[in-house]
Amino acid sequence: MKRILMLVIALTATAFAPVLAHEGHSHEAAIETAPHGGMLRNADPFKAEAVLRGDTVRLYVYNASLKPVKLDKPEAKSTVQFPRQKAKAVTFHLKDGFYEATIAGISKVHRYDLHVNLVVGGVKALADFGIDNIQ
Repeated sequence: MKRILMLVIALTATAFAPVLAHEGHSHEAAIETAPHGGMLRNADPFKAEAVLRGDTVRLYVYNASLKPVKLDKPEAKSTVQFPRQKAKAVTFHLKDGFYEATIAGISKVHRYDLHVNLVVGGVKALADFGIDNIQ
């Protein structure tokens, strides 16, 4: 009898484990579409979009309503980190309302992290992109 009771308890706990494991997060698709077709990320209090074209990265910065913000700094400092390598410094340059940088080899690397330090209107923010380039 004791074994049957233990078996019932174990089966009940196992049945509810998947439900409890998914509590607190969502797998729903993003509500917002990136205006230039890139990857959109929160960079509180802004939103940032990275658009990749070959080894060139364009970074667009928006307010919370996805309206472009006026970029007032000529540069944005960033780092890129490829798998099993140390992070490398990259400087984005202001160009026609967005930042742009050429990062040699990124079009050939499948996964990497890009972290851009933004200063817009005296407000600091971090745009953090985990990029998966597999097509």
